[in-house]
Amino acid sequence: MINSTEYVRAYAERYRDLFPVRLVSVGAIILLTGWLCNWTWALSFFVVQAPLYILLWRVTQNGLAHPTAPGAGLRLKRRTELLTLALATHNSLFVLVAWRLQPDFHPHLMMLIAAVLVVGALQVHASRLSFAAAVVPPVAAIFWIAFSEVGVSPELQAPVILFVFGIVCAAWRQWRTDRETVKLMLDLSEGSQKLMTALSQAETDRAAAERANQAKSRFLATISHEVRTPLNVILGLAEVLKRRRLPPAEAGMIDDMADAGGMLLRLLNGALDISKIESGQSEVQMAPADLGQSLNAVVRVWRARVDELNLSLELVLQGQPEDFIVQTDVAKVEQVIINFLSNALKLTPSGVIRIVAQAQPASDDSVALRFEIHDQGPGVPEAQRERIFQPFEQLDAGRAVGGAGLGLAISHASVQALGGDLGVHAAEPHGAVFWFGFTAQRATIRAVPLPIEIDLLPASPARPTILAAEDHPANRKLLALLLEPFDVNLVFVENGKEALAALAEESFDLVLMDAMMPVMDGITALTAIRAAEAATGRPRALIHMLTANVFDDDVARYMQAGADGVLRKPIEIDDLQRVVQKSFSPPLAA
Repeated sequence: MINSTEYVRAYAERYRDLFPVRLVSVGAIILLTGWLCNWTWALSFFVVQAPLYILLWRVTQNGLAHPTAPGAGLRLKRRTELLTLALATHNSLFVLVAWRLQPDFHPHLMMLIAAVLVVGALQVHASRLSFAAAVVPPVAAIFWIAFSEVGVSPELQAPVILFVFGIVCAAWRQWRTDRETVKLMLDLSEGSQKLMTALSQAETDRAAAERANQAKSRFLATISHEVRTPLNVILGLAEVLKRRRLPPAEAGMIDDMADAGGMLLRLLNGALDISKIESGQSEVQMAPADLGQSLNAVVRVWRARVDELNLSLELVLQGQPEDFIVQTDVAKVEQVIINFLSNALKLTPSGVIRIVAQAQPASDDSVALRFEIHDQGPGVPEAQRERIFQPFEQLDAGRAVGGAGLGLAISHASVQALGGDLGVHAAEPHGAVFWFGFTAQRATIRAVPLPIEIDLLPASPARPTILAAEDHPANRKLLALLLEPFDVNLVFVENGKEALAALAEESFDLVLMDAMMPVMDGITALTAIRAAEAATGRPRALIHMLTANVFDDDVARYMQAGADGVLRKPIEIDDLQRVVQKSFSPPLAA
């Protein structure tokens, strides 16, 4: 430690800080000597003391100037010890000589040597040798004067002993305190340096993580767009062909194509969900929900698929109906149920799949919920039951039926977000029971008023017009096929600049705007259109974004720029039809 930079700097600074006190004491001795004896004595004292203090000053300054030099701490220690010994010895010898030559000033010299002892003992010392060098010479001198002077009474000698003992003890404690203070300063300095290094490294890591996260977001956005664009064509054309009368063999191939495209889309959505979960962007959307009704809806939707597989599906609700009405994220609950149910359908060759939901009051305002999906598949080995909930981890049976290893990982994250737990155990006589549970607050669902029936005016005989800004040729063909049943006047442009020019020349009942286009992208065009409408007083066009960029922040940017809605690619046929029908609805009767 003695050769550490902080040690050298700390002790050099403390020696330097003591210089004013020591110089004042030296000046006082010179004045006292000149007054009591004569100025020749005072000058002789100054001639010896001045060079020693100059050397001590240079030693401390050199330690401050070069604290990192090899052996700097040891040199500082040895030189200050030697100079301290020289100063204390000269002080003591000077007083002894004065005592011998001027015996009349015995009391004054006793006081003087006592002052030298106090100043020397209480100064900062870098080592035990330095302390001894400052204390031993004046102690020897004061004892010599007190005990060798003829006629000095024991009544004086006893206080001298007590005085010296007290000064030495106080100085010793001060020396230990100084050392501990310096050690503490060194520890704090070292800790501060480590903390600053850690903070600097953390900032570097944070910046690197931020760059990696941005790169990851750009990568996912690009992959999402590039994969969804061809998927939009595949699934859209498959949907168009499924609505036509085709020979059974061709209809089967169309169904296979649609199923494969759907599997690919679900894989993409699963990967994006995992990305959100890992980045902490997956949020819980709490709202009142009737989980009993939600489970019945899931069973109704999946009933056709269950029948196709020649399986049976049962739903068992254990608890009072009002206990299933809670405050929760119903989408996450349904997502977990569907993931478990989908796996059960894949792995159960025959028999019954059972969904069991339990609702047990936990307190006056909360309910403990537990959901189980019982299958009759091969089961899950006990050693693998934790691993399968990790991303892309799956059993051979799951891989054999085309699983991607994402559903259970997403389910695990969703249940954790709800504050619950999940797992799997063996079923009797065979199969597996996948379960999850959480505690939720009770809620009340307001009754939804019945829709008011309205009479619409007769439709206008003019053909509705739609402007579609789409740069991808296959997507333009698909959009024309999907809109064909509506008998519309469909106008295509290939970028936002052309869409802006088309809207400046005529009005359209609906504008479908892609986001990523050459020349001018969709958001830029949308912003320019809204600005032109505000400047000219032109009626506001109904604009829906039709895009494969479907991240939540993308959708938020579209709506902030002035979009009336967002249609996602691959196109959901029902959503597209709903938007088109709404845009063509005539005004309500007065």
